[in-house]
Amino acid sequence: MRLVLLREIPEDENLRRQWDSLVERVEQAQVFYTYEWALAVWRTYSATLRPLLFLGYDEQESLCGVAALAADSSGRQASFLCATTADYCDFLSLPERKDAFVDAVFAELRRQGIGSTAFANLPAESSTLEAMRRAARQQRYFCFARPGYVCAQVSLNLLERRKEGKLVAPGGKRLRRLVNAMAPTAPVRFDHARSWEALQPLLPEFLQAHVARFLEIGRMSNLAHPKRQDFLTELARLLSERGWLTLSRLIAGEKTVAWHYGFQFRDTWFWYQPTFDGTLERYWPGFCLLTHAIQEALENPAMKTVDLGLGSEAYKAKFANASRETLYVTLHNSLPRHFGSVVRDRAAAAVRAHPATENLTETLRELVQLQGERFRREGAWKALAWNAGQLFRRFWTRDEIFFFEGKNRGASSPISSRMQLRPIDLFQLAAGASRYIDDAATQAYLLRSARRLREKKAEGFVLVDTSGTPLHFAWVAEFAGFFLSELNARLETPSPDAALLFDCWTPEAERGRGHYSRAIGLIAEKVLGAGKQPWIFSAANDTDSVRGIESAGFQWRYSLVRQKVLNWQRVKGQPPLSETAPPAEVSAPI
Repeated sequence: MRLVLLREIPEDENLRRQWDSLVERVEQAQVFYTYEWALAVWRTYSATLRPLLFLGYDEQESLCGVAALAADSSGRQASFLCATTADYCDFLSLPERKDAFVDAVFAELRRQGIGSTAFANLPAESSTLEAMRRAARQQRYFCFARPGYVCAQVSLNLLERRKEGKLVAPGGKRLRRLVNAMAPTAPVRFDHARSWEALQPLLPEFLQAHVARFLEIGRMSNLAHPKRQDFLTELARLLSERGWLTLSRLIAGEKTVAWHYGFQFRDTWFWYQPTFDGTLERYWPGFCLLTHAIQEALENPAMKTVDLGLGSEAYKAKFANASRETLYVTLHNSLPRHFGSVVRDRAAAAVRAHPATENLTETLRELVQLQGERFRREGAWKALAWNAGQLFRRFWTRDEIFFFEGKNRGASSPISSRMQLRPIDLFQLAAGASRYIDDAATQAYLLRSARRLREKKAEGFVLVDTSGTPLHFAWVAEFAGFFLSELNARLETPSPDAALLFDCWTPEAERGRGHYSRAIGLIAEKVLGAGKQPWIFSAANDTDSVRGIESAGFQWRYSLVRQKVLNWQRVKGQPPLSETAPPAEVSAPI
């Protein structure tokens, strides 16, 4: 066997034909193994990716092996090229040549100085695992394999049959009932887009809906990252040319209420990226779309499986009657590193077995991550000083909070023509999540805002520019009884019609441009227009915030001072109604 190592995925039509022809002949062929998938990864991530593409050729110079790998920035570690995008990854070769191909690749990894590898999402039934173990012994690597994921599947041949022998899709009766429940308000239909011309205009809506749905359940979607969106767009362009991609939708009237970005490849319909509109959750739109897809798969004689992919979401158990396991395989040329990998795996398994320990470990991990980000952003001395200040505040603090009242400034401010104030909704938060993906503090703020949006106890606003880019976020609530975390107390209202602006936030990239002042000025106009009196507060020592508030037309009225010694506190000035603290709202910097 002749082995060729390439440092890129070449744009080569001949290679594409040979590669995809090999995929058609390997065991358990998957769309993730195709040339198009690897090319989409390369086109999207070429700026940071370091491919190691191994091509094996037989005596007739026909392609007989493909291993799409990538090295890390140090050049000492390798993984599958598509590990972060594909649900299954493998070494592609016919069974009779698998041992020779894997051994040749491992030998070349040795020559390239690769000391460690991590092969994720290798199918457990693949013959590659045993080939890896034999090649590892031959090339002096230590091999360790542990369970990865269990992928739920719907094996169509195992479904229940009616008396006349026809297969029955699970959930069919419920699907009809739910569709009928939606139908009185708007006609319901299912739609599949497969060509690039049909797909292209639908993708932005799907991507934003996916991010919005994750925010709604308190999580950040991986599709919030612009690069991930670029990848799915490029993948759709390439796979649609081969007829392998399907963007399915459940549409009520003119509104899409559920989406699925998936693949129909050979005998499998792969369930890859679904989402739905949470406002219609009572109709189970995601359930309806999946049930309909299974029904359509049953009508296609070529289809044998609906693969529900990675993840253990509860809805999959309602459909699954089969499964497929994946493995996580590591190679090390050092015995201590090999043992370290085994020990870490055993420790992680022990932690997962005890939820309380797992929660504590996750909390500590997040704390370490936040501290690491602070050290990188501010430098060691500033970070240490901040931590020392936080520690000191646990023993003694004195906080003064200024309260400002907004006044009617007559005609609308000229800033209204340059900026627009919109109500916060999930799609506005989703736009912010993608725009400020590398701003961890803004990501946390958006998750907090999504939770507050669900609770419906406050009204949110976002300042956007002419292109719709979110620049500043803020919230308004009733002043009376508002719990102020800075004082650890509830507030007594200065007037029956008082409304309080709180939790104002400008993403770091937009700070210093006056968005805070513009936003609260516009919000004050809206509050006054609704017949209420706008108020806002600020820490007395936050001079930038005070300056922004005053420039927006607010006037200082009074202040409250909180003194705290250990667990005892006193608030001087206007007394609060209660000192019982519900979960704290976090006041954000401008």
